[in-house]
Amino acid sequence: MQTLTLTNMCDLLPPRPDDSNKASFGHVLNIAGSMNYKGAAYLSSLSALRVGAGYVTLASSPSVCQSVSHLSANIVTLPLETQAFSSAQDTVNPEILAPSQCDALLKRMLSSTAISIGPGLGLINQELGSNLEFFSALLNKLKTTHLPIILDADGLNYLSVTQAPLPRNCLLTPHPKELARLLSVNVGDIQQNRALYAKKAAKKYHVIVVLKGHNTVITDGELVFINPTGGSILAKAGTGDVLTGMISGFCAQSVSPLSAACLGVYLHGLAAEFAEKELSAYSMLASELIDYIPNAMIEILKAKHQN
Repeated sequence: MQTLTLTNMCDLLPPRPDDSNKASFGHVLNIAGSMNYKGAAYLSSLSALRVGAGYVTLASSPSVCQSVSHLSANIVTLPLETQAFSSAQDTVNPEILAPSQCDALLKRMLSSTAISIGPGLGLINQELGSNLEFFSALLNKLKTTHLPIILDADGLNYLSVTQAPLPRNCLLTPHPKELARLLSVNVGDIQQNRALYAKKAAKKYHVIVVLKGHNTVITDGELVFINPTGGSILAKAGTGDVLTGMISGFCAQSVSPLSAACLGVYLHGLAAEFAEKELSAYSMLASELIDYIPNAMIEILKAKHQN
């Protein structure tokens, strides 16, 4: 078990040659957002750009894409067709992503170097429906891809229901409750031995696991890394979406999934520490955390130049 350090991060940070263009630094395809969770799509997309990804495309429902476009001109959007869901109580949700849209996503994947799935996709709800059918169809289409895939939030909740086999190069970013669902155990058991259960999940699903929380655990099932940065300032809605974007942004730049997870988690916590100095542990918003990513990057670059 190893603790991540600033020196480790210096070795993992991807190069940034002067003779580069946006294609040199990869393309994240972010499949995120739903009627009630549009902010998750925005946060996860923008944070991927903040860590150096050359291009980010958000694939979501038309209303999510429109909202995110209004928030930032930096994010390219790919509106997907939706289908209405009607419950027995006549509750209508017009925002369910159509499984047929997976083919449109496959075309966009041809130019992608990393895929993130799940932030804000929506809970499984009998009255409002969910994107579970779309998710299952998407995983089936992705089963032979070699692209790194970051699965987070509602994507993890869908996985706990389907137990579908995952493509290679997959990375899961659960909090303890999500990991408990994936392993069918109690949250209390996980919190008593976080590294053990993170390794169990990594071996069960043949993935890299980032178990979020105090001293976040990163493991491929064999190697285990503990992150010392961050704190209670990160205990706020949306910060996990930022982490997903950061990890996917590094994966897009050809950083290996395990290294991208370590780098993303460490920088995420370091950015929060910079934010805490100015905003306090109480007052930072997830959107403000993104503004402090450059401070964390500069800290690593300074250390890199000193070595």
